[in-house]
Amino acid sequence: MANEASQSITLKVLVEQENSRVVFVEATKDFVDILFSFMTMPIGTIIRLTREHLSEGEMSCLKNLYESVEKLDEEYVNSVKCKEDMLLDPQSAAEIYCRNLKLNLFDGNSNEYYACSDRNCGFVSSYQTVHCRCGKIIDLVVKLSNPISVPQDRGGVFVKPTTRFMITDDFQVMPLSTMTGLALLRKLVALNGSKTEEKTVNIGRDEVLKLLQCSLTSKKPFTETIMKPPLKLASLQKIIYGQRSMDQSQMVKDTTRKDMAKINLKLIVQKSCNKALYAEANEDFVDLIAHFLTFPLGYIFKEFPYLSSSGCMGNLYKSIKDVDANKYFKSEEMRAILVNPKLASGLAYSKQIIPIEEAPCPSHSALSSLSTVKHSPLRSKSNPTGYGFAKGPNMFMVTDNLIIKPLSPILGISLINILNIPLSDIGERKVTMNEDQALHLLAATLVSNSALTDVFIRKKEAK
Repeated sequence: MANEASQSITLKVLVEQENSRVVFVEATKDFVDILFSFMTMPIGTIIRLTREHLSEGEMSCLKNLYESVEKLDEEYVNSVKCKEDMLLDPQSAAEIYCRNLKLNLFDGNSNEYYACSDRNCGFVSSYQTVHCRCGKIIDLVVKLSNPISVPQDRGGVFVKPTTRFMITDDFQVMPLSTMTGLALLRKLVALNGSKTEEKTVNIGRDEVLKLLQCSLTSKKPFTETIMKPPLKLASLQKIIYGQRSMDQSQMVKDTTRKDMAKINLKLIVQKSCNKALYAEANEDFVDLIAHFLTFPLGYIFKEFPYLSSSGCMGNLYKSIKDVDANKYFKSEEMRAILVNPKLASGLAYSKQIIPIEEAPCPSHSALSSLSTVKHSPLRSKSNPTGYGFAKGPNMFMVTDNLIIKPLSPILGISLINILNIPLSDIGERKVTMNEDQALHLLAATLVSNSALTDVFIRKKEAK
């Protein structure tokens, strides 16, 4: 593999000089494939790759959630390996394709799988801690002697080899067109007298990760990455979720879901301003929000196509849906990977109340056909964790911006004192979560700094 530092992609950029901002860029399949791959990236992976570059207050719920899982002591989790491998560094279901991107963003790629030794079973997983479908413990490690990837045909990953697009500063992707370019310029400034400049820039992995971060927190990711304007301060805005998508193609067909236990929690609230301070919850609620880290980014925009936020990733998702699949994508299947993203195999757990589908893992025979495999017994067997991440029975406190800690009344009272809230202003609300609230909470982690308040208080009051 070529040296990462020497890899870059060339973009043509049209810059409006007076305001020093990008109007649009022209890009080939190499860059478009990378941009589209953002939809397949698990949220935990995105936070791991970008959190050091986030400004104060940006994506605070997701950052807090990730760091809380990272810091949670061993005595409160079923498996440290589950925490480290599945939640803090989750795999993408599209990893086998994304290995062929011009710039490798998925730096956690492994050529190691886990399998059941029962030859009649043939079960293979990316994770050691999953349950085998035959009920036995996973006891074999399958190592590939060479990197596994889809066959290279120089035809790109998701889009066709001759594909070229123009991409606006706010991530709208569209076919090349002079008139579209003029219309974009007209939106920014009066065309007569406006000075524009064409730039040719080379961007590498660091710049792509900067684009990823900015696309979640800004309407001008190209300008902020290429032109490098002064650092901005995170701003708060009213969150609008819009109607959920009616596309049920990804619903899990599982009749046991109807009988699944509800998730109950108590909200400690400040009554005068109807704000949640924190929740008192069992391990099942911590399981729910911790597993948000395994969800692919595109799933949120699939469920909430009209979700508003300070970023512009929704424009990218809409562009992928609107672009002519027959003309620009290698196949409808490749576009489906982006607009209907799934969990990587092994990341689902039995009490998941959000109906996201899990992608199948390559079978043992498929791995053997793609690469030479070497089997060896596992030296240490981890406890299966398909039933959850947090150890129970246990009680936790989860703050409005999703900091997780073991429940402590003393810690809760200290928080109330720090906020200088009179004791008479403290109340309690009992909540029983349903699927819709769980999905809104998933979306709120991406776009809000007060997830509990937005989902359980403000959304309820808006009805």
